[in-house]
Amino acid sequence: MSVRPKTPTTLEQRIAMAIRLLASDRDGEIIAAVHALRRVLASAGTDLNGLAHGVENLGKGISNEERKKIWDAAVMHTENRLHGADEFIDSSGKPTWQSVALYCQRNKHRLAPKHHEFIDKVASQTVYDREPTERMHKYLFSLFLQLGGKII
Repeated sequence: MSVRPKTPTTLEQRIAMAIRLLASDRDGEIIAAVHALRRVLASAGTDLNGLAHGVENLGKGISNEERKKIWDAAVMHTENRLHGADEFIDSSGKPTWQSVALYCQRNKHRLAPKHHEFIDKVASQTVYDREPTERMHKYLFSLFLQLGGKII
């Protein structure tokens, strides 16, 4: 009595099942398995060359650029969860420049070094409550948005 395998649900399971069908000793089943594999890959937006590329690159890891993108996305997600939109909003419903400046200063390592001096300068103005100029204000808020801040 044979046990019928579970129906594959993930892409990896469907690819593995199609590859296992290639082990048949019947030519017709092998051809059908190849067509099934091609359909599964097409549903995932790739083809046999993409599968081969994936096999060649198994265990090589990801590039530093991809790693940085993933890290930045995770940091942005965490910051957004830790610092909800309400933290940056004043009574008019807009973010306060002081909160935005301090947020940018805490996260300046995620920006290019050319922005660091400006961010420190604006953040130091929060101590004396000296409002930045209109031009500085726009620049500060553009950096805030680059860091994933939201203006409602």
